[in-house]
Amino acid sequence: MITAFEYAGETVTVDLTPLGDGRMRAVIGARVYTVGVTTLPDGGVTLDLDGARHTVYSALQGTDRLVALDGAVYTLASPETRTGKQRTAAASGALVAGMPGVVREVLVRAGDSVTRGAAVVVLEAMKMEIRVAAPHAGVVTRLHVAVGDVVTRGQLLAEVSAEQAGM
Repeated sequence: MITAFEYAGETVTVDLTPLGDGRMRAVIGARVYTVGVTTLPDGGVTLDLDGARHTVYSALQGTDRLVALDGAVYTLASPETRTGKQRTAAASGALVAGMPGVVREVLVRAGDSVTRGAAVVVLEAMKMEIRVAAPHAGVVTRLHVAVGDVVTRGQLLAEVSAEQAGM
């Protein structure tokens, strides 16, 4: 799986490949790492990266991902090169899976009001918990997944209308 982020004005590409033994090969820019991932009970992960151990927590803030690594916090932004299809989906209130995974929680029901950034669906991918958040305040108009469903990258998970409850 290849993902790109913007950090400190540069776009960084991360390519993760499972090795089949609980570890992953991570290519970050031009560097190659072997990474072991262990999920922590409090939602974080421990990364064993080429013999060094790091504790990592992450959360979405709008379209940015905040990553706490060994106590320091980094902001990773989505690159401006997002496709028109992705921008249109977010603007329309469509929530899509950013990577393949399994639906672990559905935190809302159709008809529920949500605020911008509120978690709607929780996915598990590569032993990480990914909270898929509402792109704007509104009402959940449709859920397309249930707990236990396996989803693919780009799959529609839910829809949130921009209308406020009671309008």
